[in-house]
Amino acid sequence: MTHLCNVKDGECPKAFYREDVGFVDFVWGKPNDKTSGKGGFGLSHILIDHGNEIKDFNIDPIDFILMIMNFGKLNTEGKKNRIYLEGKEFRLIVTTEWYGKSKQLLLTAFDLRPISRKNPQRAKEMKKAPKR
Repeated sequence: MTHLCNVKDGECPKAFYREDVGFVDFVWGKPNDKTSGKGGFGLSHILIDHGNEIKDFNIDPIDFILMIMNFGKLNTEGKKNRIYLEGKEFRLIVTTEWYGKSKQLLLTAFDLRPISRKNPQRAKEMKKAPKR
């Protein structure tokens, strides 16, 4: 993972193994495209688009990803071709298919905290907004 962060390109096949998940590839990927609205994927997406949310936990984002990969609760219910590894307040998503081919790779991450805890300023603004 450190190598991908240094070169900001490529992939590391079978970079992570967990008995109940199997091997997971790490890819650098792409961050969200603000212009087209296309979602991102991979480490670049997690670090650039969700890195500040992870830093709120006072832990290095790379260490945090590995912690959730190792100790997150396995959840396979939900969208087809997805494996969810969940902590109390964060979720990593591994896809099991990439462009129609079998491939397990770290896709994205999500902050599960209520908006009031992860973005207090936005929560205040929403309270002030007129009700529809």
